[in-house]
Amino acid sequence: MKSKLLAFVCLTAAMVLLPAVVSVAFPSGEPVDNPKKGILIASFGSSMPEGEAAINAVADAVKAAYPGVETRVSYTSRIIMRKLAREQNRTVDEPAVALAKMAYEGFTDVVVLSTHIIPGEEYDDLASVVDGFREIGASAPKAGFRFIGLSSPLLSSARDFERLAGVITDTYAEQAKGGAVIFVGHGTHHFADAAYSALQMALWRRSPNFFVGTIEGLPSYDDVLARLKASKVKNIWLAPAMLVAGDHAHNDLAGDEPDSWKSTLGQAGYKVTPVLSGLGQNKAVQNLLLDKLREAWDGAKQ
Repeated sequence: MKSKLLAFVCLTAAMVLLPAVVSVAFPSGEPVDNPKKGILIASFGSSMPEGEAAINAVADAVKAAYPGVETRVSYTSRIIMRKLAREQNRTVDEPAVALAKMAYEGFTDVVVLSTHIIPGEEYDDLASVVDGFREIGASAPKAGFRFIGLSSPLLSSARDFERLAGVITDTYAEQAKGGAVIFVGHGTHHFADAAYSALQMALWRRSPNFFVGTIEGLPSYDDVLARLKASKVKNIWLAPAMLVAGDHAHNDLAGDEPDSWKSTLGQAGYKVTPVLSGLGQNKAVQNLLLDKLREAWDGAKQ
């Protein structure tokens, strides 16, 4: 229900921006089969420079892979967008507004690259917005896109779990030899939270010294701690299983507050080394996202 309501509100806002599309974006006599392609990166977002670095790294990778295609960035978190506007006087469009602007400017073929880790609530809302623009294009071709695609999140299939597990174990192979590497995701009450447990199983098939935890879902901190105690390791590398190393990484994971993962694990007798680098800054993860983008573009060829 929430996703349907969000889609309705977003599309209503989008249609406010679209009244001139028929006469401006597609002037009379312009051939529809002269495509104008675009890519919209949809990220949860970050208000911290360290977090934005990962989003920018993904954008740079996309631009390098598609040098002739305009690439734009949108945020799905309204909390972050309001914070940027209030504290930095910056505006970042949400996907519905960004897509409406692209339709107005005459883009015909657009793919939305989701940088979300799991297909949770944020992704559901994004998919509803894309579906709405797809319906506009189908019912009124001159008022929408000829083609609009959406990539799947980083962890959407059994193949995805194995591929990301391979990237993680390759990246942290040396650290795992001398201790445990814990990847902590945001977590959610959405059923897609199960993706973190699936990633854990894929990691354990490669090494017993890799662990996955979440801040608000499962596996929980207590789950991870129990497994650490059974493993007998004492050295820990703590990294975010998130695209960006933003507020959650700097505070919930690596903060000096007594309830952070770093502090509580330290109190439990472990030597903890935080790794404040988001997945988006990992070249191999960028390649996984580019694969997702290519798969979404394939629909335009049908």
